[in-house]
Amino acid sequence: MQISQNVNNDVLVLSLEGDLMGGADSEKFRKVVDQAIEEEQTNIIVDMSHVSWMNSAGLGMLISALTSLRSSGGDLRLANLNDRLRRPLQITKLDSVFQEYETVESAIKSYQ
Repeated sequence: MQISQNVNNDVLVLSLEGDLMGGADSEKFRKVVDQAIEEEQTNIIVDMSHVSWMNSAGLGMLISALTSLRSSGGDLRLANLNDRLRRPLQITKLDSVFQEYETVESAIKSYQ
């Protein structure tokens, strides 16, 4: 999994590419989120437009980040989920926990 970052209107956008499968990717993602919290960049959007698959460990990565960000006064919002990625959220009822947006732009506006 590749992670690219940019800041837009004081919101950190993390664009993920590849599969969210946990393991080493989980540690890499965790470090990015921890660094953002240290820099008081606690409003994050995860752009999922280039993610092809997510297993339960990948879902766990997102839950962990969400918990850390919310306890730091921020939030994590998801953008550009396809049906294949949305399904695990629906099955686990986590679609009621994560805020999901059709585009990164609409997710950025939600923080204002």
